[in-house]
Amino acid sequence: MAIEEFADCYGARVQTTVDAIIDDLRNLGADSIRRVVEWNRNLRDSDRALVLALAGIASTVIIKILEKLLGPTAAICFVGLLGGASWALLIRSFTECVDLL
Repeated sequence: MAIEEFADCYGARVQTTVDAIIDDLRNLGADSIRRVVEWNRNLRDSDRALVLALAGIASTVIIKILEKLLGPTAAICFVGLLGGASWALLIRSFTECVDLL
């Protein structure tokens, strides 16, 4: 149930339906979501700003970073999630909802 609660929280923030995101979230898994949030929290402000800038113009770079952090399968799940939201909205929503996992 934790993934469903997280999906409800995340869906409300990115203004999409839970059905549109729940498969990607299940494939990604709670541990990977927590890992992304922790990675983002540990970035210096300048590095976080760089990732945010890159996300807008070079999503392939973000995917490569996520492949190293999570592995290729989980990184592909992010591609689906990024299709419905910007990186900034995705990471902010993950951070706000991670305690539901």
